[in-house]
Amino acid sequence: MYKRYLHKILAIILLGVFMMDTFPREFIHDFAGHHDTVDTPHHQDGPAFSVHHRHCGFLQIGIEPYEPFVTYYIAPVQQVIWIFSPLPIPETPHTDYYNLTPRAPPYIIT
Repeated sequence: MYKRYLHKILAIILLGVFMMDTFPREFIHDFAGHHDTVDTPHHQDGPAFSVHHRHCGFLQIGIEPYEPFVTYYIAPVQQVIWIFSPLPIPETPHTDYYNLTPRAPPYIIT
């Protein structure tokens, strides 16, 4: 009973995280209820005051683009010479069997 409710709650949380990550930041910012001010350039000599600039920090939140980090590691190398001696293979005698019965396993009739 509680397991079904926990599954629904977890599914809603995961859906919210997925939506927050996949929607563009500007689209979500449109529902925030405030607007960023835009600085208008004033051509004056010397310092001047402008309207208080408000910039939303929400647009700066995000996952940084993936940039592969490449490093080169030169391992010290030492040449190794392997010498393998051939193993002695015992010779097995081979004998022909002429009087074999036609059934398996082979059986010698003497």
